[in-house]
Amino acid sequence: MFGWQGKALRVNLSNGFVRTELIDEALLLNYVGGCALAKQIACLEDISAQNNKLILASGALTGTAVPTAAFCGLASYDQIKEQIACCSLLYHFGPELKACGYDVLIIEGRASSWSYLFITEDKVEILPIEPELSPSETERTIKERFKKWYSNDIRILCIGKAALTQSALMGLVTDGLLVNRSGGFGQAFAQKRLKAIALRGTEEIRLAKPNQFQQLITDMLDSFREKKQRFFEAIHTKFAKIDLPLLWEIHHQDIEKRACFGCPIACLHMRKDRFLPSFIVVFCFARLLGIERQEEAERLYNLCVELGIDPVALSLAARCLLELEAVEKIDKSPIRLGDTAGLIRLLTDKEAIIHKGSVGLAKDYGLEPECENLLNMINKQWKQLFSDIENLDEKRQVLNALGLCDYALLIFPYAELIKAFSLATGKELNKASLEAQRKF
Repeated sequence: MFGWQGKALRVNLSNGFVRTELIDEALLLNYVGGCALAKQIACLEDISAQNNKLILASGALTGTAVPTAAFCGLASYDQIKEQIACCSLLYHFGPELKACGYDVLIIEGRASSWSYLFITEDKVEILPIEPELSPSETERTIKERFKKWYSNDIRILCIGKAALTQSALMGLVTDGLLVNRSGGFGQAFAQKRLKAIALRGTEEIRLAKPNQFQQLITDMLDSFREKKQRFFEAIHTKFAKIDLPLLWEIHHQDIEKRACFGCPIACLHMRKDRFLPSFIVVFCFARLLGIERQEEAERLYNLCVELGIDPVALSLAARCLLELEAVEKIDKSPIRLGDTAGLIRLLTDKEAIIHKGSVGLAKDYGLEPECENLLNMINKQWKQLFSDIENLDEKRQVLNALGLCDYALLIFPYAELIKAFSLATGKELNKASLEAQRKF
């Protein structure tokens, strides 16, 4: 098998059982990767509130040299929505899973005490850890077991200090980067007493046509170097049209660029070893919460990182509280627009109503239409960056399955990205594969 590793790792936290399983090639071809594959395996595993599992699945091109190919999908059962949900993990975690020799990781059972998983290509360990560590403390705890040359390449996905709150806002942090729209998945980790997953692998990915594949990647990168100035100017123009001054204030000075695996775009920004909030997070803070000052936005975001709170989920829940007051379903919202201090108080109060999350609040108070409108507002802003691309939804779904970022559509020809799949796997993307992406 080319492109894929062809294996899944199953870990049972209850009894320590570990097994490597072969993945049916037809399953990989029909559900190419990412969220589509993760969700399909979740269905085959018949996960539910009583039988919840964490299913991680890397995209078909994740971990290859294809520009922007860094994503993997994480599926689990959402007990509030009462359905299987999926989020996309970025940065380096997906490629590292394939470097460990696996396309899929299935985690079941519940640990007897708080633990983390440490996985390499030839070893799986379930080790003890304290639950209320921040992500940076978790990373140090895991890495201090090893010499620096080895630990530098360990990739970690974890939950934050809010591990014991069972908040619906709990998200995930990977190597210090908050995973946007991961609210609720941290809760699934906590229910299993799983603090973190740490990966360190060295296995290569076999390619069907390595020479042609490498030439295609070389040509794509050469083309990017020629076009990158125009690309960044076009991106700047798109952001300017959205009229979000807070985004400029946060990202215009003393920044260091960071890139996901294999990505020349490097759209992630850091300042003083801290990641800065992304466009979607800044949009949520400014438009949903009324936060306009840079220092307040960064203060709230840094607290979200420490606690492991998804800032998008937080923004939606906080705005729902304001909507509840507006429609007179509660007497008074505990926060006001622009009230960063009030938000921080709510976040640190484990009993605060905001920890129900937007979906929980909407179900309890009959606010589903308003909640849906807020989600549509966020999605509309993101799609605005790609408004000149034909068949955007279909292409985004396919790219997600391949493990590619949406930004790839703005600078790399779609046909070349699909060609990379064929050269890597020796297979063609067929109608069944594309239909699977649309289904999920």
